[in-house]
Amino acid sequence: MTASTRTLRWRTAASDEAALGLEHVELKVAETGISAEGVVVAGAGATAFGARWRITVDPDWTAFRSLHFTRLGGATVALRHDGYGEWTDGEGKKRKEFAGLSDCLVEGSPFGLVALLARLGAKAAKTQSLDVVFLAVPSLDLARASIVLKPLEPGRRFALTRAGETVEIDVDADGLVTRWGDGLAAVDLAG
Repeated sequence: MTASTRTLRWRTAASDEAALGLEHVELKVAETGISAEGVVVAGAGATAFGARWRITVDPDWTAFRSLHFTRLGGATVALRHDGYGEWTDGEGKKRKEFAGLSDCLVEGSPFGLVALLARLGAKAAKTQSLDVVFLAVPSLDLARASIVLKPLEPGRRFALTRAGETVEIDVDADGLVTRWGDGLAAVDLAG
């Protein structure tokens, strides 16, 4: 298997100030694992922020391995996953509240869902209820969150429910998010 790279870019068309404005991601898939690096510019006025992040995933998308998210001019959140269900923070302290979880979603970013769908594979053709590590942005609060992922059109459209809110999501043939609700749309998927 040779390494492949892909550039992904999403923008928000919605007027919600807390919504993601623009996210640029460089995705690299190799024998040794998958890595994605992204830059986010979001919000307006007092809620405006910029951030950069890096996520690594096992080969074949089997488990999240690490998340490093830095709010520009602010705090950093770092998590590592051992591949067996144990999480630690940037200082190596165990995060017992996340024990047994394999997935992580970053609020407003479609990349975590891309990794989750790839890990689920054929199981995504049926409704899935699962818990994930959830990073709220821009506060950088981490929590265990329950989600329901329901296929609307197998392999192409899903409904994602978290905290009582449901959003419809479209993905392309490679499992990359092309539309997230009414606001987030892919503007550049260059391979």
